[in-house]
Amino acid sequence: MKLGKSLLLGSAAALVATGAYAADLPSKKAAPVSYVKVCDAYGAGFFYIPGTETCIKLGGRVRADYSMSAAKDVYSATSSAGVGTLKTSAASENKFGSETRGRIDLDARTATAYGTVQAVTAIRLARTTGVLANSGADGVGTINSSSAGTTLEAAYIRFAGFTFGNAKDNFAFMPSIFYGAGHWPSFANGTNMIGYTAVLGGGLSGTLAIQDPAYTAQKPIDAAAPGDPYYAYRNAPQINARLDWDQSWGTLSAKAATLSYKLVDGTGTPSTPAFDKSKQVWAAGAGAKINLPQLAAGDALYLDGNYADGMTEYTINWGSLKSSDTSRNVGGYVFNPPSVVTYANSVETVKSWNLAANFQHWFAPQHRTSFLATYGAWTAPASAKTAVWNGKGYFGNGTVMNFGAQYAFVPTANFEIGIEALYARVKQDVAGAALVVNGPLTVFKKTDSNWTGRVRAERTF
Repeated sequence: MKLGKSLLLGSAAALVATGAYAADLPSKKAAPVSYVKVCDAYGAGFFYIPGTETCIKLGGRVRADYSMSAAKDVYSATSSAGVGTLKTSAASENKFGSETRGRIDLDARTATAYGTVQAVTAIRLARTTGVLANSGADGVGTINSSSAGTTLEAAYIRFAGFTFGNAKDNFAFMPSIFYGAGHWPSFANGTNMIGYTAVLGGGLSGTLAIQDPAYTAQKPIDAAAPGDPYYAYRNAPQINARLDWDQSWGTLSAKAATLSYKLVDGTGTPSTPAFDKSKQVWAAGAGAKINLPQLAAGDALYLDGNYADGMTEYTINWGSLKSSDTSRNVGGYVFNPPSVVTYANSVETVKSWNLAANFQHWFAPQHRTSFLATYGAWTAPASAKTAVWNGKGYFGNGTVMNFGAQYAFVPTANFEIGIEALYARVKQDVAGAALVVNGPLTVFKKTDSNWTGRVRAERTF
């Protein structure tokens, strides 16, 4: 009996030991997995972040640009020594440049009881060389220049009609279909803002925004003698307003912007300066997109026109670069026309306007052509024609124009290989005591023109 009891107890112990060992072995039953789930509430490409109610879309862009520019400068002047009109032509410059960009896009959206909250981020990294580096303070550029950096193109939150963060400038309308920019408002990197958009019905919507002008506005030009004890600054945020009407045939848009500058003379005390003057500047414009499906699917004509008193950034400056596309498209501005000119006792504005048209035509589903034409002009303050600023002489009135043609092969959606030719010209009145040819020059005009060819491969995903 003792033997049987011992066998029974030993068997029980063995079973317990075996169960304990089995508990330490991997289970054949897999743990629950949170699979990625498609979110179709906001369109293609969105999926739920596992474990949340937030939908996210991941995307980006890779771009390779190659550019060759041929520029020519022509000068004409009248000598005070009585020699008469003098015309000279500077040597032409041929420049090459390349740029590679990579962009990462994130778009996250969550439904709430008050509507969808959206957060968007677009970060661009680039390596740029040659003429595309846009270096050279005089606008001529440096042939061997190169640069690399990271740019925040967009970072904003949209909720209940409000936009907070860095988003597209509310004055911009016409898209930059061309690889080289033209004369219309278009700031690729956007601007910081607080905006509100109201949907009014019938395709009508209105936007009112407070924007930071540091990302779009031109800096004031100091035209007084060096050492004058005064300074100018922007003393209020920029206000932009916009009205859009979207229909099946296209879109109409009206836009306006205003900004205030202040000039203070530092010779007095902070509480009672010698003088304290303000200047309100403004711009207004209109744009139209006309869909032309009767020609081909995707065909459209874009039109844009603007007038500005003290805001040349919305008229004559090249769109993607608020400092003007000096070395990319023209190869030699004498200077970049400012918006505001300050003096020891006044603030004066540069008046300007522009017209632009862009026609896009698909002559086959995989073949796109585009044609561009822009023209603009500025009128300088009378005193700017006689005052020396920053040691660079005087400046007067001027005009800008460019024409372009583009072809793109689109083998699949969001991928294209294209080529374009763009002609640009700037005519302006300038002068300076340092410009002496057979006596001091009383009148000096400069015409910069060039042809730029570009090849681009771009994939958006």
